[in-house]
Amino acid sequence: MERKQNRGQLLWCSLLGALALLCIVAAAVWFALSARQGQQTPQGYLLRDNGGRLALYAADGTGPLAEYDIYTRLLPEQDFLALQQGVAVADEAELQKRLEDYGW
Repeated sequence: MERKQNRGQLLWCSLLGALALLCIVAAAVWFALSARQGQQTPQGYLLRDNGGRLALYAADGTGPLAEYDIYTRLLPEQDFLALQQGVAVADEAELQKRLEDYGW
């Protein structure tokens, strides 16, 4: 009788250990994938004046990634001043909207 009880406890502990190990592996994979995805996806862009023309920079200020035939001096003063500081753009859709607003 005692042997059956020990065997049942051993089986129960083995199942709990396997479940705990599975949870740890799943969490490690999830963290690794989310960290990798965060590195691949840009966090946004920055539109700035670059020698009198509108230019697109990475969110960290590296670039320019692209330059547009939009002359910043011809824009309204408020837009011109904002572009001197840099205008944050979250994604491609917002970038297209801003370019349309600036006349591109």
